Amino acid sequence: MFRQVKPDFADYIYTYFTKYLPLQRGLSSNTISSYSYSLLQFYHFCDCEKGIPCDKLTLDKIDKRIVEDYLFWMESTRKNSASTRNQRLSALKSLFQYIRSESVIYTALCCDILSVPEKKTPTVPPQYLSLKEMEVLFSMPDARTKHGRRDLTILLVLYDTAARVSELIELRVADISVGKTMTVKLFGKGNKTRIIPITQKTSDILQGYMNENHITKMEQLLFENRSHGKLTTAGISYILKKYVSMGKQVNSNMFNLNISPHLLRSTKASHLIQAGANIYYIRDFLGHKSVLTTERYARNNPEVVRNAITKASSDLTGNIEYYDNSEKIAMISFLKSLQ
Repeated sequence: MFRQVKPDFADYIYTYFTKYLPLQRGLSSNTISSYSYSLLQFYHFCDCEKGIPCDKLTLDKIDKRIVEDYLFWMESTRKNSASTRNQRLSALKSLFQYIRSESVIYTALCCDILSVPEKKTPTVPPQYLSLKEMEVLFSMPDARTKHGRRDLTILLVLYDTAARVSELIELRVADISVGKTMTVKLFGKGNKTRIIPITQKTSDILQGYMNENHITKMEQLLFENRSHGKLTTAGISYILKKYVSMGKQVNSNMFNLNISPHLLRSTKASHLIQAGANIYYIRDFLGHKSVLTTERYARNNPEVVRNAITKASSDLTGNIEYYDNSEKIAMISFLKSLQ
């Protein structure tokens, strides 16, 4: 008669990543990759700092204290930010929520770990580049060369669609719709899709790029590296930083921010806010789950506040009936969005 062996940490991890996350929760490969990286960091900590190699790390050796020590190690030794700490903790909590749902044996352990609080992080307004900086950036690629035209197309599409890098590098011909207005279909977090219209200028340049490179097959990647393989996040970052560096040589007062592809996403969102676009439209444009996430682009934005003050005070020197009723209602809604 065989003795039934209860599942342990490795068993739960295997089913968590191969069945629970992709099949039950339907998470994207990028999200799963992020979760797995957080767990690898935890394994690394247990091995290097606690002397517990990965093949010896069982649930009996894990407790609330070791998780707290892991979080402290990230901040003190690895110099990770509080937001990164919280992200790693969130990934661990997700795993232990799953373990708790699968076995009552480890309920107490899981509840202890789930009780570890997140660390408060300062609310910092999203950073963004000015319109002038974007003009300089787009003028840096050498449009006389094929490589320069490709890079310009990448930068324009990344900004105009406010795409995440993971969304951009997965774009295929089938995701481009050519009509009266060209649109780009993006596949975001949670496998949610959204259709983004792009400007005529970006549309023309993208169409020219596709024609020049004979990118016509529906399953063909839109952007490739020099080896005709899929671009990577690091590859897109390299392209962006290269032209930012060139732009800074032209004007040393520009580009004084931490440059990353995500900066172009927040830049587009901020420019839409400044142009007075509806906050709900921007939410859908960015693929946010909640409008609360989108509202951070309006809060503490100097240009938005300046425009609001200018509009609110411009009536003082003119006819008191300058604004019609619909404009007054729109103004009140706009000011409320700044609270």
